[in-house]
Formats: sequence, structure tokens, C-alpha cells
Amino acid sequence: MSTPEIIVLGAINHHEWPVVAPWIRSLRGTGFNGRVILVAYEDISADVITKMQQEGVDVRRAKMEISVNRGRFKDFETILRDVPQGAFVVTTDVRDVVFQTHPAAMVKLLDPAAGKALAVSSEGWSYRDSDWNLRTLKTVFPAHEASLINEEVYCSGVIIGTAAAMADLSARIWELSREAPSFNGDQVALNIILREPAFVARFRRLDVTEGSIFHARPTGLRRSLGDKSPEQPVFSMSQGEAFKANGERVHVLHQYTESKWERLRVLMRYNSLWIGIWYRLTQRFRSAENENVYWKTKPAT
Repeated sequence: MSTPEIIVLGAINHHEWPVVAPWIRSLRGTGFNGRVILVAYEDISADVITKMQQEGVDVRRAKMEISVNRGRFKDFETILRDVPQGAFVVTTDVRDVVFQTHPAAMVKLLDPAAGKALAVSSEGWSYRDSDWNLRTLKTVFPAHEASLINEEVYCSGVIIGTAAAMADLSARIWELSREAPSFNGDQVALNIILREPAFVARFRRLDVTEGSIFHARPTGLRRSLGDKSPEQPVFSMSQGEAFKANGERVHVLHQYTESKWERLRVLMRYNSLWIGIWYRLTQRFRSAENENVYWKTKPAT
């Protein structure tokens, strides 16, 4: 079977170049020369757009609606309806994601012939056991607390699927999360949707020990609480990479910014540390409203 066209899709707002450089540099570093589409909202400098275009990125300007983590799904649907519907699509966060293998390595995680045209990766705990996720659930979709509290949490930071299925999912996430009274409505919306009758059979749910897509923050938090499970992926400080329990590289590393030392190793690996430090130093002389550390986005409004 031939490999389908691969499309990588992300969205940014308020991001400076040091934030997004590891995302595109890591992706191109895997040897992937295929299609990358980046939705750029209003508060993005011309310099960032130029640098992305120099990396062969198709930058789509768009008007922000609500917040980047929710509004992006509206724009993702529009884009995905206009590409080959059998294409393999990887949608990711941008500021805290790096690619460690060619995206083609993830195609095998889907089985469209069996109806599994979407896949998401577990954070490795239930809503009950995750303070942040439970708090968000209670804030944005309190009516679903009883049905989700004992359910496993799946992360919206990296989602893979066929273009057709991803377009359907994006439309549904936007439909549900646009009414949420908080910035983080997209992830709870995803966890509601993947259990809905229209979607439940379309998803492959990847266990945290499967390790292809590694969400570093929850694993790090669980380890700090005494969970030393050897089956889960680990981050190698010496190499600045994450590895599965069997020694293979994790395909996509998410949330590397949550640990200061892991963040520094990743920035060094993708030649973003020094431009980040320079940006931070120059930022010290800007107005107070710009006093946000360079690897984070500005607070949601």
C-alpha cells in the first residue's frame, strides 16, 4: 500500500520566532519535505511569517475567534475540506511540540479500512486523578462531570487522522467548544466527542505506554507523585529527546516546555536557545505588557 499524502497542520497567535522554530525545525529535520499548513492569526509579526515561508510553510492568515486553541478547529475544517480526503493529517499545538521521526511513521497508527480514521493519545490518568483536567471539566462542561470523571483523559495537543475524518472532528470540536466559558474547552470537547455515537468507533485510543505520541507533562506529574511505571516513555536529558520503553524514539514530543531543564535541552537541540535568550533580554526593555517568557504564549483574553 502506498503512503498517502501527509499534511501537518498547526495554528499560532502571539508567538515569537523562538517559540515556533523548534516545531518547524524538528519537522524538517526528520526529512519531511511535504505540506505544512500554519494558520496565523492577527498578532503575528511579519518576521515570523517570513521565516516560516522560508521553511516551505503554507501560512494562512485568519481572524481570531475566541481563542487559538478553540478557534483553530474552525479554520482546520475549512482547510481540510479542500485537500485530498484520504490524506494523512497531523494536527498539533505549536509552541510545545517537536517531531522526532518522519510523520510517515505514524500512518500505521490508523486503520481507515476498519473505520479507525482518527487517533489520539492518552495522558495516562482519569479526570478524577488529574487536578487540572478535573478543574477544567467542572469549569467548561459541568454537565459532563458525572459521565467523564472516571474516564481516561486524551490530549487534544496532537491528533492524527485522515483529512475527511479530521475535518468532521474539527467541525464538531468547534461546534461544542465555542460555547465553553474558558480557554481550555477544546480538550474537554474532544473527550466528550470521542465517546459520542457518531465518533466512538472512528477513534483509535492510544495508551500512554504505547508511546508514539508522548505528552510529557502528565507523565512528569505522575512520576513526581511516585508513579515509576517503567513502561512509559522517558525524556533523555543527555540527548534532548524522548524515547519509548523499548528504546525507540517517540514520534511526537508534546509539552517539553513544562520542565525547565527538558525545555532547555530541546531548545539547544533545535538551535533555539540562544535566539530565545536574546529575545528575552531585548524584551526586558519593552513595555510591561510584553513581559512574558519567550517560550510561552501571552495569557488568553
